[in-house]
Amino acid sequence: MAWRWLPVLLMPVCCLLRRDHAQNPPIKNLRMDPETKRLTWNVSGNVSKIECYVGSSRFTVSSDNVSCQFYSLSKCQASNYTVKVTLVDQEPFSTWIEYPKQEGNPGAAAEDLDCKVHDVSFLTCTWAVGREAPKDIQYHFSLESIRTGQKWDCPRYTPNERGTHVQCHFDRMSRFPKQQYRFLVEGASGHSRVPCSEAIEFLQDIEKFIAPNITATCNESLALMKWHMASLFRTSFDYDLEIQQGTEPPSVHKVGVHPSLPRASHMRTLSLDAGPA
Repeated sequence: MAWRWLPVLLMPVCCLLRRDHAQNPPIKNLRMDPETKRLTWNVSGNVSKIECYVGSSRFTVSSDNVSCQFYSLSKCQASNYTVKVTLVDQEPFSTWIEYPKQEGNPGAAAEDLDCKVHDVSFLTCTWAVGREAPKDIQYHFSLESIRTGQKWDCPRYTPNERGTHVQCHFDRMSRFPKQQYRFLVEGASGHSRVPCSEAIEFLQDIEKFIAPNITATCNESLALMKWHMASLFRTSFDYDLEIQQGTEPPSVHKVGVHPSLPRASHMRTLSLDAGPA
């Protein structure tokens, strides 16, 4: 009797039952809703955890396994939004979308957008014309609340020599709540679509302070200095007062002013012989 040996390939049960992700992925119809700022999808299978990433950085873990909520979304800069799925007894799965969709020539978009709150109650934003912008390019600026979506169009522009807007001015900034805002520059041309440019900032983070005027009253032993620091957003300040007496080297005195102290008028009394009082 002749014996015949047949090779048998043994495989774990989990491998035999593995889902074909290419034919039946656990995540389908991945989409971003710009109104609600929510990334949503349809899910199937035995899912234990779903994570959302922006670029290569993890943003959050989905609380309901069908969506991730974002606080703000860029309108101008495309990012990869990735959903990574941990499946029970199966290999991990991930899929992604790019948002927002990029249209037009990036070289036509406004460049070097810079915004400052200055002189207490004014906002000025400046930008440069895109290096590849068409000759008929025109830019329009708006300020948008990230929290509410309320939008304010630029009330006053400064144009360049060709009439293209390159600067925007707002006044009465005290009417704007202390929130995060989108500073948005959109371009328009009769020849092609123009991508937008944006910055997202808190107003208090772009405030430029003015050095206060100091008045001093001195006698032979003491100096009383007073000053007023104006700001729409801050009530706490730290100062370095540099004092020089005659030909002696200057000395630096650190002063902190906080909300519990009067805001309108700050004072510091110094002993002219012994240093800070």
